[in-house]
Amino acid sequence: MLNSKVLVFCLCAFLMGGLTLAAQEALLSGPVSGSVYDPASRSLRPIVGLPGASYLGDPLIADLDWAAAAPDGRTMLALRSGRLWAVRQTGSALLWAGIDGGLASPERAAWSADGSAAAIYSSRQGLQLLRSLGDTPAAGPAVELAGRVTALAVEASGACAVAGVEAERDGGIYLVCADAAPKLLVGLAHPAALALAPNNNDALFVADRGSGQILEVRNFRGEAAVMPFAADASGSWDPVGAAVSGDGAFLYVAHRSAKRVDAYEVASRTLASRIAIEWEPTLLEPLAVKSVFLLKSPGGRDEPLLVLEAGRELAVYFVPSGRGQ
Repeated sequence: MLNSKVLVFCLCAFLMGGLTLAAQEALLSGPVSGSVYDPASRSLRPIVGLPGASYLGDPLIADLDWAAAAPDGRTMLALRSGRLWAVRQTGSALLWAGIDGGLASPERAAWSADGSAAAIYSSRQGLQLLRSLGDTPAAGPAVELAGRVTALAVEASGACAVAGVEAERDGGIYLVCADAAPKLLVGLAHPAALALAPNNNDALFVADRGSGQILEVRNFRGEAAVMPFAADASGSWDPVGAAVSGDGAFLYVAHRSAKRVDAYEVASRTLASRIAIEWEPTLLEPLAVKSVFLLKSPGGRDEPLLVLEAGRELAVYFVPSGRGQ
């Protein structure tokens, strides 16, 4: 097993001109790894620079109640004064399109690979599919599920989402499609993280907190077949996020209390590497740069973000927030 070192780089934040928020336009120079919602400043902020040499930049969009950015780096969802918007970055302009019927209190989002579709979840309003986000956005009906949604993914076409629902009764992994009632794929009381295999909408991986297992679900759009993928007997099983590498070769699982990320080789179903982290990860979501994932989004004042670079070896970087400087 390969143990990778945690690489920590802190750069001083510097001012960057070119943002024209009043006109709802943005001009951003230099490489950007992705964008994240910062609740402290109520803004969507870019991660400027590449892993190991990046910082959280000045607001791209301000005065927001909630926001989420797609992995493509160009499509965003923004909630402002109870109205949900799809925002598309085209060159130096931000193009806003209102989403009629969009949830007024979203708490989490998941995206299709190309950013054209998303699923959003509100504990008060349910789960909703959003389509055509790069053109004329449309919202499907809100769907109520049996318990709290703890994991969420959207398959490539955007027609369906897969949701992990935590509940003592009727908990499990559900397939939620625009034209059908939610379908239970596998019953689990404590599903904690899930990930779809890229370029293969027939398979997904589920990390179950209750049993300490990872399950693989094949043919989830049809007659789902569930099989064991891996198990953990260390006693420190606390998954909070999962993702599959772009080539489908590795499955990454982040653990909160154990402060680590595990990398499993999909073909052999074995643990290939593990990396320890100084801060607790809270999620595992892809960013705009290939093989780079967000492990911890902005939290309290001056808390850094965590970014995982899944190259030949796993590496974790701090991204300074820049607040208070």
